[in-house]
Formats: sequence, C-alpha cells, structure tokens
Amino acid sequence: MSTQSNLSRLYRRTSVREKALIFGFIAVMLLIWGNSWLGRFSDWRTQSSTANAELKSQQQWLAQAQVFESGLARALERVDPSKTYNSQQLSGQIDTLLRQANLSANADLNPVRTREGEIFNDHNIRVRLSRISISQLIQFNELIKRYTPYITMESVRISKNRNRPEELDARFEINSFELKDTSL
Repeated sequence: MSTQSNLSRLYRRTSVREKALIFGFIAVMLLIWGNSWLGRFSDWRTQSSTANAELKSQQQWLAQAQVFESGLARALERVDPSKTYNSQQLSGQIDTLLRQANLSANADLNPVRTREGEIFNDHNIRVRLSRISISQLIQFNELIKRYTPYITMESVRISKNRNRPEELDARFEINSFELKDTSL
C-alpha cells in the first residue's frame, strides 16, 4: 500500500472534531512558522539598509581621502614631533609648570588618561588647584599657553573658595598629543 492511500484511509476514519483539531494544529504551526519567517525577513531588511547606509558613508569618506590626506600633511607641517608629549612627559611638564607658578602645594593631579589613535595618542590630565589667587591662576594660564599647540587646556572651571571668598578653586582639563611615528 502506498503512503497516500494510508493517509486517505486515516483521514476518512477521523471524526469531524478530530479533523478540525488537526486543521487547527496545522494552522497554528503555519502561523508560528510564518511569523518567525517574517521576523527574520524584517531583521534582514533592517540589517541590509544599515549596511547600505554604512557603505555609502564609507564611500563618501573614501571619495574625500585626498582632502583628508592633504589636511593631515598641512597639519603635520606645523607640528614638531620632538615637542609632543607622551603621558609621563605631560605629567612631568605640568608638575614643572605648577612648581614655576608656586602652586605645587595647592595642586592635586589625577593620573593621565590616554586614548590611542592611528597617528597620535591623545593624553588628558585633570589638575585641581585649591585656595589660589587670581594672579596665580593667570600666571599658570600664561605658562601653559607657551606650550600651545602641544599642551592645551580643554576646559577650566573656576569657583570661589567657600571659606575664603578672596581665593579661588580651579579645575583644569589639560590635553596633549604624542605622534606615534616621528617620521611624519
């Protein structure tokens, strides 16, 4: 006997209720399968559109590669690689500047944070000065300006000292960079 005849005989022997249950079970299974398939199709379309947008963005960057390379070359012409600072040199130089401004007793230096890049490393250090005068603040600012563009201030927050309003508290975010390849 063939499989088809066995299925046909089994179908004729089942009651209407059993046929409805089998049909309902098959319909539920088809709904679950179809919903799963639609979900995967939707995910595929989302990923495809995201990939296409990323590809277009990368093509625009590549189309402007000459502009970026010439901008980098111009920027590197203005920079002396021997004057850039690594993280230890930045910390040491800031300490020296604080000593020159007679602020080392009032200073609190955080560890240097480094963000590595392909061409240069970016170093940041936070300096907190407590109970200083406005003239000391100006002097420290002038000392840092001498090392521009190799050492720059990203941000400065100044507040009056709560105990002695004639004195200031200041927080500096100081930045420097280090060229990785000195032959650039």
